[in-house]
Amino acid sequence: MTYYRFLIIFICLPLLLALCTKNFLFTKSNKTEHLPIALMGLVALVYTAPWDNYLVMRGVWTYPTGGVIGVLGYVPYEEYFFMFLQATLAGVLWTSWVPHIKYAGLRLSYNGLIMALFIGLLGALSLMYVKGTYIGLILVWACPPLVLQWGLGSRTLIKSFKTWALLWIGLSFYLCLADYYAILNGVWSITPATRTGWGIGHLPVEEILFFTLTNLFVLQGLCLWRAWRGVAS
Repeated sequence: MTYYRFLIIFICLPLLLALCTKNFLFTKSNKTEHLPIALMGLVALVYTAPWDNYLVMRGVWTYPTGGVIGVLGYVPYEEYFFMFLQATLAGVLWTSWVPHIKYAGLRLSYNGLIMALFIGLLGALSLMYVKGTYIGLILVWACPPLVLQWGLGSRTLIKSFKTWALLWIGLSFYLCLADYYAILNGVWSITPATRTGWGIGHLPVEEILFFTLTNLFVLQGLCLWRAWRGVAS
């Protein structure tokens, strides 16, 4: 399977279905959240692209040259679309299915800040080992967004967690299944030398961690957007 076909089947079609469900584009209550969803997609693209290029440059993951349309930097064109569309899919589902609640205000949380920095430290320590390369790069990359989100919005995120927890788990599980299929069918490959070797079948634990974190960033970001805007019902 080529990368663009994978993208159409596993990302574009679910996104189209999500847009049609609940009449997302034309429902008045959803229009106020078109902007944050677009921003989340843009931030995901801008923040992830340099890191992803570094992964490919280091040989952490590879792709068959005949399976992609073209390459920008070290990364296939399709990968850039994946970054943006995955965040958009998470945002559309969140807006359509997560109820509005009265959010706690944003306030500095030292506990959240310490937890986020600890994750970054674990990543830095993992990079001391070759087999810790991928998981270390994921954790170091995840640290800045978590510092911002947990450092300012821990109270809001804890209070609202039960409203979006199932969406987070469900979407992460779906994307892990899609990733498993992609690896099994040679859409992309994860280099054994730079990963821990832990995983489920052909799915490395690093890939599970990646999709869990990326969905977490988007859902938390949208939750904090609502809190900042003071949206309540």
